[in-house]
Amino acid sequence: MNFLVLILLVFFVCNEDSNENIRISKEIETIEKLTTPDSLLTPGQRKVLNGAKLTLRHGYEYDMTMGYYITEYNDKGQYIGERVFPGGDINPDIGVCTDVIIRALRLGEVIDLQKALNEDIKKAVKDYPMHRWGSKKPDPNIDQRRVMNLEVWFGKYWTQLNTEGDWQPGDIVVWDMAKSGNSDHIGIVSDKIVNGRYWVIHNHPDPGFVAEEDKLFYWKISGHYRIKE
Repeated sequence: MNFLVLILLVFFVCNEDSNENIRISKEIETIEKLTTPDSLLTPGQRKVLNGAKLTLRHGYEYDMTMGYYITEYNDKGQYIGERVFPGGDINPDIGVCTDVIIRALRLGEVIDLQKALNEDIKKAVKDYPMHRWGSKKPDPNIDQRRVMNLEVWFGKYWTQLNTEGDWQPGDIVVWDMAKSGNSDHIGIVSDKIVNGRYWVIHNHPDPGFVAEEDKLFYWKISGHYRIKE
């Protein structure tokens, strides 16, 4: 009797292990299928996406002070001790949502937004909501780190798309989290898809660092932009 019980236990344990292995294999297969194939993306989209993934790999912390900083670091993360322009950055260990965009487009070799914003604000300052922070002239330390400034720039130089759909990896998404009519958060659409929804790469106080999350439709979407080829 004891021998028979032992045989049955071995059978059920082995069968459970086998079923668990099958389940894990199916989950891995599903995850692999639920990503956008690289071949379906344009070269520009791939650059934006690759840059975003590099910021994700670093995972720098969210700067809860949301303070004003001099861009005393270069785009390699080296401290220079005075303002760096172009290619300037703040301490690479911290940042806010806009720093994901700035760093991703640099790492992906797309564009230096510090330089691009500075040049465009000089050329067309009235296009930007400078009055909101009491500025009358460009400031390369902070202009590119403001969501509403980036929203204006992307609207002028990238393709503006419907906020309801047609999402693709590498797209820039802007949210109005407070539903105040003023955009206050920004991220990049990833190539990860779960339950039919694209995830996003962004930096937000929750979880407090650069992360890839199912947050595309978590807040009110106020902007959707795609790189022009």
